[in-house]
Amino acid sequence: MKKFTLILLLVFFSTLIFAQKEVVLLTVGDKKVSKEEFSYIYKKNNSDNLNEQSLDEYLELFKNFKLKVVEAESLKMDTSLSFINELSGYRNQLAKPYLTESVKIEEFVKEAYDRNKTEIKLDIIFIKLSKNATPKDSTLAYEKAMKIKERILKGENFEKVASETSDDRQVAKNKGHLSFLPSLRIPYSIQNHAFGPNKNELSNPIRTDFGYYLVKLVDSRPAQGFFKVSHIMISAPKQMKEEEKKLKKQKVDSIYSRILAGDKFEDLVKFSDDKGTAKKGGQLPEFTTGRMVPEFEKAAFALNKVGDISKPVKTQFGWHIIKLLDKRPPESFEKQKEKLKKVVEKDPDRKARIKNYVNKKLKKQYNFKEVGKYTSFYNLVDSTVFTGKWKMPSLKIKSILLFTLDNKDYYTDDFAKFIEAKQKRKSKREIKSYVDKMYNDFVSQSLSETEKNNLEKNNLDFKYLMQEYHDGMLLFDLMKNEIWDKASEDTIGLKKFYEKNISDYKNQLNFDLSIFKYKNIKTFKLASKLLSKRGKYNDDKLLKKINKKGELLTKVSKGEYSKGENVYADKVFEMKKNNKLSAKQKIINLPKEKVLVYINGTKISKQKPFEEVKGIVISDYQTELEKKWIENLKKKYKISVNQNVLKSIKKSLNLK
Repeated sequence: MKKFTLILLLVFFSTLIFAQKEVVLLTVGDKKVSKEEFSYIYKKNNSDNLNEQSLDEYLELFKNFKLKVVEAESLKMDTSLSFINELSGYRNQLAKPYLTESVKIEEFVKEAYDRNKTEIKLDIIFIKLSKNATPKDSTLAYEKAMKIKERILKGENFEKVASETSDDRQVAKNKGHLSFLPSLRIPYSIQNHAFGPNKNELSNPIRTDFGYYLVKLVDSRPAQGFFKVSHIMISAPKQMKEEEKKLKKQKVDSIYSRILAGDKFEDLVKFSDDKGTAKKGGQLPEFTTGRMVPEFEKAAFALNKVGDISKPVKTQFGWHIIKLLDKRPPESFEKQKEKLKKVVEKDPDRKARIKNYVNKKLKKQYNFKEVGKYTSFYNLVDSTVFTGKWKMPSLKIKSILLFTLDNKDYYTDDFAKFIEAKQKRKSKREIKSYVDKMYNDFVSQSLSETEKNNLEKNNLDFKYLMQEYHDGMLLFDLMKNEIWDKASEDTIGLKKFYEKNISDYKNQLNFDLSIFKYKNIKTFKLASKLLSKRGKYNDDKLLKKINKKGELLTKVSKGEYSKGENVYADKVFEMKKNNKLSAKQKIINLPKEKVLVYINGTKISKQKPFEEVKGIVISDYQTELEKKWIENLKKKYKISVNQNVLKSIKKSLNLK
């Protein structure tokens, strides 16, 4: 984890950069570093602090970084099997967002989110059909649906036709009219009609896994969000005698009259026939559109303010008096994203569309050409494939070229190996359809592998990302061997270093700091302005003042820190050491971390024994070792910077 965290410090995603000719900026030994790679990394790690000074400072750090990488490569550390396997594992993870399939999935996820902001009301007629229906049955069902559509287009009453022909189990009750539903709960192919240009017209038959639908959009509205209510229910089911129903109506009216007269809703819940919720004050689980019966939903959604109470509402269960406890808007894209992604990835219709799009795009991009036929496999594959035990017959069958892809040939032998690897126990089906599917999967996998193998060539963003991981892993291993382990294990050297620099550990300086995270530079400026009146604004008052309209400033910590006790305090110590902290300076901005540090004061502590400051001594000793090591590396490897290219970087970034 420690190693992975260090590598991640070097790696952050940014926007795509497409292939272009690279210009050399920096040469370290025999290693050349392009202008594009340096610009990419500099901008990514200094997004809030782009200026000439920060670029020059970063270039010096970058030189030292590349020096270490060149040294690691000269020691062949990048050729070990463990390094190669670990980097390969990272590559598989990092490649996913860059693949055409992932990009297309993201498009479908965004579409699902945009559509789910709308709730739609449909008229439907359903013709039931098995998912695995024969072509003949499918044709008959389609023709039946078209005849039904013709009846409606000729003027027959929709409700009458729906009642006579629809296989929807609720048609006797709803007459083909559905209530409002969130778009996400509607099959994707039906959504496409409801959001299409002819949405208000009756569709042609739309095929789903359940059968054919005739669909027309009747109404739409913004998503209603989430509601939490309590209710008092007086049961009056459909089968109840009319006289009993009248008594129930009188009872609910009596309860409602008492509410209007000033009795508390909570005191009257005891009369509810819903004993399960009565124990909880009538409270129901939070719900959204499509989760309650339409009459109940309509009444609940009409309540505006928390505490509002509805008039008695009739549903199939009886009478309800509803009280609004809370309501919240639909969830943001970020909150819904993972759920929406699962919906997209599990939906067969969307999956098929994504696969077709990806295959078509990659076939064109990598010059896919079909050469031979795979039809011989109809006879070569037998029923053992459904037990997971099929093997390519050992007869001397000439391997036939099936297709070429990115100048690589794929033969029937390759397809046979694919089937052997992918077969698994499953119910028997027609051999031909099984082979056809496996071949399509073989082509899809070949296309996907080709795209993965070409990512660095076609996408500089991914190329530089992998370069960072490669270099970061080498840096970790090299620093561990050359600096960290040596500093920790060299007890004699450590003691000598302590005694030589003992004055640094006497009368140790401590900083009393308040450390905050800010949301943006505007917040930093406001906080700085208020902190200039420190007597008026302590930490709590500062947070209260700034966070009136949302959490713009958060407190990370407050305390008295010695060197090595806090990562942000250590940056203050570093500034002090390098004479970058003026005597009167109180406010420090750390833009990379979006951190504001306020210096409340300083204090000199008494000298501590070696064991108490050992951690700080080790850190200082590591710094000393690294400094000497880098000096030696600079003698070993020549470093040169193309100043004209450096100037062009500054010009392109408009640095001042």
